[in-house]
Amino acid sequence: MKIIQVKTILTSPNQNYLFVKILTDSGIYGVGDASLNGREQTVADLIDTYLAPLLIGRDPEQIEDFWQFVYRGSYWRGGNIMMSALCGIDMALWDILGKSAGKPLYVLLGGKVRDKVLCYSHVLGKTQEEKIARAAEYVRVRGLKVIRLRAGLPAANGTFKVNGHQNGPKVEPWTPEDEIYNTIEYFIRIREAVGRDVGIIYDLHERFSPDQAVRIMRKLEEYDPFFIEDPVAPDCVDSLRYVREKTAVPIAFGELYKSRWECLPAITGRWVDFIRCDIIRIGGITEAKKVAALAETYDIKTAWHGPNDVSPITHAVNWHLNVSEYNFGIQEDGTTDSLIHQVVTGGPLYRDGYLTMEARPGIGCDVDEEMAARYPFHKAYLPVCRQEDGSLHSW
Repeated sequence: MKIIQVKTILTSPNQNYLFVKILTDSGIYGVGDASLNGREQTVADLIDTYLAPLLIGRDPEQIEDFWQFVYRGSYWRGGNIMMSALCGIDMALWDILGKSAGKPLYVLLGGKVRDKVLCYSHVLGKTQEEKIARAAEYVRVRGLKVIRLRAGLPAANGTFKVNGHQNGPKVEPWTPEDEIYNTIEYFIRIREAVGRDVGIIYDLHERFSPDQAVRIMRKLEEYDPFFIEDPVAPDCVDSLRYVREKTAVPIAFGELYKSRWECLPAITGRWVDFIRCDIIRIGGITEAKKVAALAETYDIKTAWHGPNDVSPITHAVNWHLNVSEYNFGIQEDGTTDSLIHQVVTGGPLYRDGYLTMEARPGIGCDVDEEMAARYPFHKAYLPVCRQEDGSLHSW
């Protein structure tokens, strides 16, 4: 079996996505997700211009060899653009392997150790009152056992729903000192609304300094967070160590990591309780299974990144990893916009606080190219934050 064609599919059914489709001379093909919010076109160009020619004529089952070929063969180590491109290809190759074997991906990864996956959903809204009401509804009506909040009002504003070409990012105001009090008050009110038995995740989204994060986390200790997500930015590794030493609140980290080597200090120092890399950002399934094995060695659980702007393909891959990993912790459920399901079939289904998925060969998803073409790609940016004095702040 040889690879004969590599396609990139840019589409925007309310959200920009970049899919990869690899075709073989056997008639079997695989699909993958290479989406990088705000830089999809650049990733597509890298695949089309540099990586696709390297795949033509190769054996699609040599997944590890090709991963190393891309990661090391260019000499320059990969950043987010390279690793996202590598992920789309890596997923598609694993999909081909599963289809040719007639087995779901989780079987190739060692088989199931669980049948369903504990998940959490984002509580979004325009005001604090709206989000408090929605949190209570999620627990009462949807049966969620864990919910996720995010610092800032309104949470994730401008991240989703791409409706046309953008010439620059949306600018959001952010005053960290003022938001410390809003953050603490918001969490406490949510805890009062949902009760003690519901897990509450709080995403600080790297928007606070180490001292500010510690102040927040110490105040919240008595309200029992499930974990605090990304309390600080990853650039200075000692900042994470500092926060870990100052509070006993569980920490989840890793959304911006690009490889297992970036994860190492947090894992070996046990500065985190959950490792939550984005599968796309670390180069796909091949790297994810290695990160998970490293984390298991240090009694750290996985909580793969999976927000609302991630496609059903990546959510499916997350699910396959989750059911086959011993040290699984929890999964971000990524309640995608319904329009994407006109383009992508398959993916996990939510029920009573858990994700389940039908067993199909490979990843279990497919991309309808004709439907994808009906939703043309629009250039878009992630938002940025500026403080009162006009200076840029981490979004």
